Amino acid sequence: MSTRSSLSSRAGSPTTAKPGVDEEILPSGQCRYILLNPEIKGHRCACVGFTLNRSQPGVSCLCGHLSCYHVRSTEIPPDKNEMEDLRRRVQMLEGQLDRENQMVQRLGNLEEQFETSRSEISQEMKDCYGNVNRMWIAHDQLDKRQLTYEDRFVSYDERLDSCVDTVQRLSDRMMEADEASMALEERVEALEDRSLPSRPRHRQRGRSPPESERSRQWLLQYGGTLRTQPLPTLVHGPTQNSQGAMTFPQTRVPWTVHVSLLPSASQPFPFEKDTNAYKRCLSRGLHQMVAVGGTDSESFNNAITKSFASLLRGREWMPLQARLCDASTLEGLPMLRTLDPSLLGRPYDLEFLRQYCAVCHPTGKVESLYIAMVNDTFSWHFLRRSPCHLDGLEASWDYDQLLDRDDNLDDDTAGEDDRPPAGDIMPPLPSLKRTASEMSRAPSFSAAEGDGSRPKLARMQVEVCRRGVETI
Repeated sequence: MSTRSSLSSRAGSPTTAKPGVDEEILPSGQCRYILLNPEIKGHRCACVGFTLNRSQPGVSCLCGHLSCYHVRSTEIPPDKNEMEDLRRRVQMLEGQLDRENQMVQRLGNLEEQFETSRSEISQEMKDCYGNVNRMWIAHDQLDKRQLTYEDRFVSYDERLDSCVDTVQRLSDRMMEADEASMALEERVEALEDRSLPSRPRHRQRGRSPPESERSRQWLLQYGGTLRTQPLPTLVHGPTQNSQGAMTFPQTRVPWTVHVSLLPSASQPFPFEKDTNAYKRCLSRGLHQMVAVGGTDSESFNNAITKSFASLLRGREWMPLQARLCDASTLEGLPMLRTLDPSLLGRPYDLEFLRQYCAVCHPTGKVESLYIAMVNDTFSWHFLRRSPCHLDGLEASWDYDQLLDRDDNLDDDTAGEDDRPPAGDIMPPLPSLKRTASEMSRAPSFSAAEGDGSRPKLARMQVEVCRRGVETI
């Protein structure tokens, strides 16, 4: 009331009521007018209650502001508890708003990552489709190249077949030529037998047809013939020393020779040096340097029986005929076969051995001999369990697929007669002889292949055959 009275006194206006103004509808609360002074920017009017200014027209307060800027009624000061509750709610709302803002920010980040990932995945898918397309293009090119290679392989195969057929035809012609030369040799020998009736010609094969046939097949396989050795003339009679003080009969002249006891008499060639078969025989004493006390048969028989007593064990043995072969792949190697039946009863003196059995030096010196048992053979099983003659070769007795394929080394129950001979390491060769009907059907060496031509024969590899040969 004092404020109103002071305002009314400052206005200097009478307190008469304005006609036409209903004071009951006028506001009575404080003024909310925002002052426009720059110094007090943002402050409101200090009037706490509306007082009608009756000295001025209109409805204005003594503070100079219209009634519209005043509060309708005087506000009751809020309760302190309510203010605290309102403050807590405002803080809670602010915290919730912050959380919502964080959630919105995270959702925005996730959307950005999703968009980025989707673009990257789209680019990777495009790259994958491009790679698949290039792969199919390469696959088509490989298919075309494979078809080209297959055509080439077919043409090469046809050429190889043609070459094989040509080689086979040449081989057949060579065999026919060999057979013709053999027939000519037989005819020449027959003519020589007729012209020289006093000279014995022992051409029978009654005792060992398999061995001679196998030897002939070996020669046909490698294209060679047997070659006899020059036999020098021996001077018979007593020999004298340089001083003439003592004389010795020829039968008491000692000599040495390398003797090989073969496991089987049917073996066409001795074992090649430094092979497992050769080392096995060497370790058991089948290859020895024998000293013979004289040139007579008894001295030779005693020396052989004494040197190979642990192996022969009183069984009958015989020397084998050895002749040098002039085949291109086997030139200079001894080719073996059994003695003719007519020679078995003769004494094995030095002259007999030099003429029929030994491998001699060009000067006539006996270098090597080959012997075998007449009716028995040696198996690898027997030789393995024989006394060791030379140490350091036990490694050669390890399992060998070529030598031990048909011999059960761990089975001691089977007899020696049931085991294959140690020298039987080659498969049997087919017969190269043709019948008269086959020769009549193919009279010419240049006969084409077809009806009446001889069948093709399988040939052995030279490397396999060479493993069964020994050089001294």
